[in-house]
Amino acid sequence: MKTVEIRDLDGPNIFLLRPAIKLEIAFEPGERPQVSTLAEAFTVGETAETRSLVDADVGRVLTLLAEVVNVLHDRSGTERPEIVTRAMETPGHHVVAWSWLRRKYATDLAHIAFDLVSGALDQADLDVRVGALQELQGRPPGPDDVPAYTLDSNRRVPVIGITGTNGKTTTTRLASAILMNAGHTVGWTSTAGVFVQGEERIAGDYTGPSGASYVLKDPSVDVAVLETARGGMLLRGVGYQSCDIGVVTNVSPDHLGLHGVLTIEGLADVKSLIPRITRPGGFVVLNADDPLVLAMRYKTSARIVLVTRSETHPVVMEHVAAGGWALIVRDGLIHWYHAGLSDVVASLSDIPMTFGGRAAHMVENALCATAAVLAYGLPLDQIRAGLAAFAPDSKQSRGRLNVFEKDGTSVVIDYAHNEAGLGHLLDLGRAFASERGGRLLAVIGSAGDRTEEAMRAMGRMGAERADITIVKRTNHYLRGRSAEEISHLIQEGVMAAGRPPAQESSGELDGLRLALAQADRGDVVVLMSTEEYDDLEAYLTLGETSLHG
Repeated sequence: MKTVEIRDLDGPNIFLLRPAIKLEIAFEPGERPQVSTLAEAFTVGETAETRSLVDADVGRVLTLLAEVVNVLHDRSGTERPEIVTRAMETPGHHVVAWSWLRRKYATDLAHIAFDLVSGALDQADLDVRVGALQELQGRPPGPDDVPAYTLDSNRRVPVIGITGTNGKTTTTRLASAILMNAGHTVGWTSTAGVFVQGEERIAGDYTGPSGASYVLKDPSVDVAVLETARGGMLLRGVGYQSCDIGVVTNVSPDHLGLHGVLTIEGLADVKSLIPRITRPGGFVVLNADDPLVLAMRYKTSARIVLVTRSETHPVVMEHVAAGGWALIVRDGLIHWYHAGLSDVVASLSDIPMTFGGRAAHMVENALCATAAVLAYGLPLDQIRAGLAAFAPDSKQSRGRLNVFEKDGTSVVIDYAHNEAGLGHLLDLGRAFASERGGRLLAVIGSAGDRTEEAMRAMGRMGAERADITIVKRTNHYLRGRSAEEISHLIQEGVMAAGRPPAQESSGELDGLRLALAQADRGDVVVLMSTEEYDDLEAYLTLGETSLHG
């Protein structure tokens, strides 16, 4: 057996709803692990002049580690922590996790615990290291020695926490825009950066604890809208103890194979952290059209708000009949059901980002954001005004279904970073092309941290659903792969669709130019953009137009 990692998680996480130390251990297939007799003696208060290893099973190893962790806390005069053990999705990987208050003390303790159980320590080594642990515990903690998350006792403003695979950023932006339009001072975090009242304060992906901390410490902010992503939750934990309103947009395959999450069910477990930490008096907004998200209603003690594009969704109908809150699309209108009453919120034709209801995923994002601000308590007239004012352009919704016009050809640029996102983009592009009597051209690509299957699936999807497909080279987000390997995998998907290899471009702007060179008036180009948005916008801006009317 060996350690995979010892990680200090600063906030609620998949193991505990509080800061936790994660000790991950790997066992080889068929391995019969051994544990130290010194560890056995240590847990019952004995010493040993000699040490030996004895056979154990995985369960005994984990139990012994937990016992050693408790006794190490006893020996250093600290309260025993909350401890859990858990099998990970990676075969042979198991975790012992426990709560912590002081970083250096907790991580040192984790190393001692594993070294003791695995037989790396003799009695003299153990005595020295326990003495050092006791000395460390006696020192006052430094500023970086405490969990970097915001406790409820230190939080003065309401928090809306938003997660999901796709649509997080758009839902965050829309909810923030509605609240600002209603007169609130809003701070929000997203993959694009940290913003206060629309002003960028920090650029980059700040969906983890540091972004949340920045917003929650800003004295001007009166409501925080915090996009909370998978990576931050797995690597550092959630950046706040609880939220007042939690939102889950959807769960689809993305980043599988990273950080021990191999299946979509495992990913859903990560996303369910937001419903789990939503306070009992708050609201959790769930997309009922996604079965994995709908199932999260059993993981929260908050009030449930269900949203759906299906006017006959059986679970939502039962929820409404019981007096529950729901948003339902019927005849192009968003209906709000609450406590036996109903109101019309808005027509999809009055919500620009939905493109008149043609962009199904944007309808879902609008439903989620609307439900969040209803739960916050905004009146309907302010919500309607905010929905109508939010435009799917580079200013308010940068990189999310931004539509331009270039010499009679429509160009739709979207982040569309995975299979689900590409599917939505192709659907909207095809709808536009059909209305205009034109063809659909798709410029597609992928970051390097997608699975081989996901890259092939994107290639096949582009080939099957577009009239012309161009594979753009990935130059920045290689993440462990070469650009050639990424393009090759996507091309395998193209050929699996029965098509010849697609044309290739040196990047996004080159891909756009290549597509436009082949496009006629009335054609539509859709482009997945993660790397060169500024260049694309500069190239297209003079002909920018809108198709959402």
